[in-house]
Amino acid sequence: MNYYLFFLGLILLLITASDLINTSLSGRGAGFISKRLSKSIWSTLLIINKKTGRKKILELGGAVILVSILINWLLLIWISASLLFISNPDSLMNVETNTPTTVVNKIFYTGYTLSTLGLGDMEPEGNFWELLTAILSFTGLILISIAITYLIPVVSAEITKRKISVYINTLGSTVEEILLNYWNGKDFKDLEQPFISLVDSIILHAQNHKAYSVLHFFHSSDRKEAFVLNLTNLDETLTVLLYNISEEQRPAKNIIIRLRKAISSYLITLPATFITPGKDTPPILILTALENKGIKIITGETVDLKYEKLRTRRRLLLSLIKDDGWKWSDLNSGGYNHEINMSDTY
Repeated sequence: MNYYLFFLGLILLLITASDLINTSLSGRGAGFISKRLSKSIWSTLLIINKKTGRKKILELGGAVILVSILINWLLLIWISASLLFISNPDSLMNVETNTPTTVVNKIFYTGYTLSTLGLGDMEPEGNFWELLTAILSFTGLILISIAITYLIPVVSAEITKRKISVYINTLGSTVEEILLNYWNGKDFKDLEQPFISLVDSIILHAQNHKAYSVLHFFHSSDRKEAFVLNLTNLDETLTVLLYNISEEQRPAKNIIIRLRKAISSYLITLPATFITPGKDTPPILILTALENKGIKIITGETVDLKYEKLRTRRRLLLSLIKDDGWKWSDLNSGGYNHEINMSDTY
């Protein structure tokens, strides 16, 4: 018996099971293998997108990564189980000829065992291999079931994410548009209700993102569904309200802070997808459209210092935008288009 192959298969099986369970059941995001596999595929797609200029390639990212994780688990389980039987030439016997099986036969046998289908022309030789066959059969049933059912909550969470994004976009597609839409001639108090509605939704997405970090890799080239753009615009709107608008004109501060904390609960999950603040700080918004409406904008050294304290937060938002295949300038790209392109529905 080759103990090196046996323990290699056993260790690989334990590592794969650990990665699968941590990714799908722990609620703490992807496991070691899945996390790095996801990021590698996404980085490749970003390079292709940058060279071709076609954002549609990124829309495949989430599905490709999700399927790749599933296939990776299945292959690793199969390989590790095969190594266990391959380690001993006499682990399996051919029932018809009563002779030891080949390496290919053992790989074939473990595939059938893990899928719980069974295979009648081969059988384990000895109590140990019979017991191992039973264990692998149960293990395969459990692990493969968990792997497949992992797809359902991820897709559901992605739909929730897009719903939040569209809702934010209905408030306005840029910071100035959001503020102008809710300026009633004297203040921005009308923003209080939509802000309250968003708190629970964003907290829910933050928890979904923490549990299923693969959500980050679901990209939409449709701007109204582009979560990172709309969330950044929302966060920048809160910054403007806190630092550039007088207290009597902005929504209640406790509502703004609640929404800010909800967004923060999402931002702190980003390092799990290898997103950290970069070196570049995005520019401070020039609020010309608001000034043209007669809205007094507070500026000066005090405001600049407040923005400086937000440097890390705004750099993280910039990194998030870049990692989703967008640019900071895309935050201000056009308003709402009332036309409906029917070709997009087919």
